[in-house]
Amino acid sequence: MREKTIKDVQIFLEAVTVKQDLLLNPDKDHIESIKEGLMEMYNSLGYYCCPCRESWGDKKKDRDICCPCDYCKADVEEFGQCYCGLFISESSRGKELSSIPDRRGEELYP
Repeated sequence: MREKTIKDVQIFLEAVTVKQDLLLNPDKDHIESIKEGLMEMYNSLGYYCCPCRESWGDKKKDRDICCPCDYCKADVEEFGQCYCGLFISESSRGKELSSIPDRRGEELYP
């Protein structure tokens, strides 16, 4: 498996924003941190697992938290951002983001 680079992650995220009609958070420092986390997760696990949540290291068990996670759309609709603050809604553009509740059930964590 070829290791992913930050550029690979950027291409992936751009494709996600187009396909899922999402926006990337304009905070470059925050985005760079998340991109590095996604790159590290991909290079260690083989898939883009959410770097903001604890992983099983098993794609089947982590399926719901593969980026964009199963909770992303609902979080963006309700809170204007996903759990990581990676994706935002149009109405959240220019607003300061904060932490939001985690929709993932405790039983799904390792």
